[in-house]
Amino acid sequence: MKITPIDVQRQAFSRRFRGLDADEVRGYLTLVAEELAAVERERSELEQQVKHMEGLLEEHRQREGILKSTLLTAQKASDDIREGARRQAEAQVKEAELQADKLLDLAQARAHEMESNILELRSTRTALRTDIRGLITRLTNLLDLQEEAELEDNLRFLKRREESGQA
Repeated sequence: MKITPIDVQRQAFSRRFRGLDADEVRGYLTLVAEELAAVERERSELEQQVKHMEGLLEEHRQREGILKSTLLTAQKASDDIREGARRQAEAQVKEAELQADKLLDLAQARAHEMESNILELRSTRTALRTDIRGLITRLTNLLDLQEEAELEDNLRFLKRREESGQA
């Protein structure tokens, strides 16, 4: 049976010859003492539970702090990695653009060189044609001269023959 503070205040003791019944008062005080002991034990247990809960709460707060710190560190690392990747990508793009410009310049230089070579070959071809025409003209003249010389030799031979046949 639980005793409340109001029960203690309203408790009435019967009177006996010399005052209150000592056994009844002692019995009631024993009952009150037991209830107070139970309340004290319960209070002590509750204090231990509160301390335990406060310890758990502090532990959770520390974990929360660690998690927040870890999350911030991870976020910063993620941002740093992302920024590094962006910088690296920009550098690679710039390098690729420079290489493309160099290749384009090289290709244009090669194209100009090829054009120069083609013009030079055309000039050489024209000169060769002129030289071959000149050679053909000289050979034709030489052949014409040789034919004339042969004709003159043939004519002289025939004249000598005629002259020797008449004589």
